[in-house]
Amino acid sequence: MKGKFLMIVLSAFLFSCGGSEKKGNEATSSDEVPSCCKNKGNDAASSDNVPECCKNKGLEMLFPSEVAAKGDFYLGKEVAVRGYVKKVCCSGNKCFLADDDEAEKTLTMMANEETGKYNKELKGKSVKFVGEVKENRITKEMIAESEAKQAEEAAKSNHNCDNGQAEKKEEKEHDHKHCSKNKDFSEMKKWMEENEKDYYPVYYVDVKKYEVME
Repeated sequence: MKGKFLMIVLSAFLFSCGGSEKKGNEATSSDEVPSCCKNKGNDAASSDNVPECCKNKGLEMLFPSEVAAKGDFYLGKEVAVRGYVKKVCCSGNKCFLADDDEAEKTLTMMANEETGKYNKELKGKSVKFVGEVKENRITKEMIAESEAKQAEEAAKSNHNCDNGQAEKKEEKEHDHKHCSKNKDFSEMKKWMEENEKDYYPVYYVDVKKYEVME
């Protein structure tokens, strides 16, 4: 039962269906500033040509990949994220935002009482979300138990596939793909080893409002 719960927690933030403000002058003095604010010089904040995200407006317009890559920097901050909605969860509680329609990696945008559930018609549209960056921590123990559960389920599924009735080649291939479907945690474990952490952070945005862009 515990293993099943862990699989649900992991799946909820890995594409399956489940603050303080930063001022422009502070951003220009940090090594981890948004890409749009780099190489602008010391007088960037007073220039008329400074991008909107570098001005003292509190919010930074970001791509989903930027939040995912530097979530620790944005954690607890309110940001504006614009991207392409790849998928809307069947429950309407979350949607998955990518940089564009060809990007595979996504950032989870969580709905709440303030926003209401997402409409499935958002899929395929360019949308701007405003909300607070938060994280869900996937621990080593959670990964180990989930991998053990996957191995157990895979063994049962492969047994069922091997002992099925004679089928057409195409049907067998389809069943084999279904039976062998597993989640790969190698990237998470590699990151934890390289960063000397006992958990892997999965960043998401707790959305306050959003709007479909033209």
